[in-house]
Formats: sequence, structure tokens, C-alpha cells
Amino acid sequence: MTEYQPYPSEGPEPVYQPGANRGPRPSAVDTALKLIWASIALGLVSALLTFLYLDDIVDSALENADASMELTESAARGAAVASVIFGLVIGVGLMVLIAVFIGKGANWARIVFTVLGVLSVLGVLMSLANPTGPVIMLILSLIQIVLTIAAIVLLFKSESTAWFKSA
Repeated sequence: MTEYQPYPSEGPEPVYQPGANRGPRPSAVDTALKLIWASIALGLVSALLTFLYLDDIVDSALENADASMELTESAARGAAVASVIFGLVIGVGLMVLIAVFIGKGANWARIVFTVLGVLSVLGVLMSLANPTGPVIMLILSLIQIVLTIAAIVLLFKSESTAWFKSA
């Protein structure tokens, strides 16, 4: 007697692969990724420059400090070093992770990049009111703003949006 099979077997079910139905990555997304990587590189350069110009940054912070704050040189130096280390570990690390996921077409990464980019732009614009440190660092920050804004615009072009949503 043969065993009864109620449904014909057609082999294993296909395995779901995210992005498998998606076409090639649009050139706007490729360009945005290049801008993001350039901004990350500028962030690393800024971190190195912070250590090179640490004395100038500390002196500037002491000059611009409110008299009621009683800011000491060691506190200013510690804050500058801590902010650079925090920026490298969290900021650069997070941006690298986001760039990788944007490259894979993760829409959430595009949204997170946009939110962090807008916050970054606002932070740099607010720091222009009371700049501390060498002019080269201000110039690098302004270049990063331009790169970030351009990347956000490219990530939200119609072809980019269609690609991100075609999962």
C-alpha cells in the first residue's frame, strides 16, 4: 500500500532574503553614501586636530567661560578630551553602522541618519554663536554640514525613496 500525500510536494519553500526583489542601488544613494563616508573621514580628521590644538581649545574655552562657572584648565582639558573620545566611539561608530545599513537599503537607517544629521546641523549652527578652537575645525564642521545636507537630499530623491521602500 502506498502512503497517501494530500498535497503534492514541490520542493522546499523559498527562503526570504531582504532586498532580493529590489533593483540595483540608485546612483543618488551611491553618491549619498560617498558623502556620508567623506563626512565620517572629516570627523576623524577633526578628532585628530582636536588633540593637536588641545591647548588652543582649552585657552579659548577658558576665555569664553562665564565668570560664575569657575572653569579650571584641567576641567576644560578633560571636557575636550572626553568629548573627542565620546564623539569617536559613539558618533563615528554609529555613523559607520548607519552607512552600512543605508547601503543595504534599510529605510530605518535613512530615517535615523536624517534625524541625527538635522541635530548635527543644528548643533554646529548653534556653536557658530560662540566658536572655540582653531578656524580649521570650524571650516571642517561647515564642510560636514554641507555633506550631510547633500546626503539627506539625495537619500530622499524619488528614485532613492522607491528603492528603500521596495523591500
